[in-house]
Amino acid sequence: MADDDLGARLERFVGERLGAPAHVTHLERSTEGFSQETFVFDVELGRERRGYVAKREPVAGLLEPYDLEPEFRVLHALSEDPLPSPPTPWFTRDPAVLERPFYVMERLPGEVPIPVARVDGAGPFDDAERAALGPEVAHALARLHAIDWRARGFQFLGAPRPGREAAERELARWEERIRRSGLPVSPPLAEALLWCRRHAPATDAITLVHGDYRLGNFLVVHEAGGPRLSGILDWELVHLGDPLEDVAWCASPLWRAGTPYASALLPPEEFAARWADASGHAADAERLCFYEVLAFVKMIAIMLSGLAAFRSGRTTDLRMAIFDHQLPFLHLLLGMTRGWLAGAPA
Repeated sequence: MADDDLGARLERFVGERLGAPAHVTHLERSTEGFSQETFVFDVELGRERRGYVAKREPVAGLLEPYDLEPEFRVLHALSEDPLPSPPTPWFTRDPAVLERPFYVMERLPGEVPIPVARVDGAGPFDDAERAALGPEVAHALARLHAIDWRARGFQFLGAPRPGREAAERELARWEERIRRSGLPVSPPLAEALLWCRRHAPATDAITLVHGDYRLGNFLVVHEAGGPRLSGILDWELVHLGDPLEDVAWCASPLWRAGTPYASALLPPEEFAARWADASGHAADAERLCFYEVLAFVKMIAIMLSGLAAFRSGRTTDLRMAIFDHQLPFLHLLLGMTRGWLAGAPA
């Protein structure tokens, strides 16, 4: 679909929903997100200009099979929540609009710091920025986990029963993606999967789980008083489960950007402690250990899915091909993970 045609279709779609003639300008394809097709654009309504982002299901990619509707339903329900999530008013499956399902959300202010290590090892934040943002990110995660998912009608996400089901369900999800990729399972990955099957922890705490809460999915605004968190992005892995899954993912070495800090912000132990104080949930060591290992399993599963899609010709996104070179390093990190090599519960 040509950009001009895409802009015209978005104009009709947005104009019909706003009940006024809409003119789409500054339409751009964003390359920052890997899992969905992202289009950034402005809408002019007379003298007023509004910023929007459209997210469309790709033909193939990291998280097949795709279904944007659960993500949209959660974001739409949270639009009036004090949690900094983007207001998300519209979704359609109508192929006559943009050929594949998509939703539109309002564009929030801010920039997205990315989890890339600098040569000097300093990471994306200085000491003052870490001191301001670190506690805010931990507290925002606690607020996310405090959302009453029953009152919001999020039962459609499928609530695991108290006990081991939350951990077992997530493990099964990523095992299935690994199997579906059809690519070889390395010895470290095979051992990690076996360890996870044996050590899936029990919990009575079932909350809304973002699924990808980490550096790279935070919008940050820099103001005179310092930086603040202006948005939490990329909710495509949202589900109901153990809140410690989000804590371990955010603190994983995957997102430290060459620093010793959880998402380049706080020491991992401090991040977990601040989250626990704000949420009222215990940062249980056994559960955290399990989700630390599962974080690597999950990331490898995502990369295998993308690599399989590229090798099969179902996607031509060259970023997926890079995973072939990144996977050996991930397997090395997995082998070094303290949880299942040493000090883990027997």
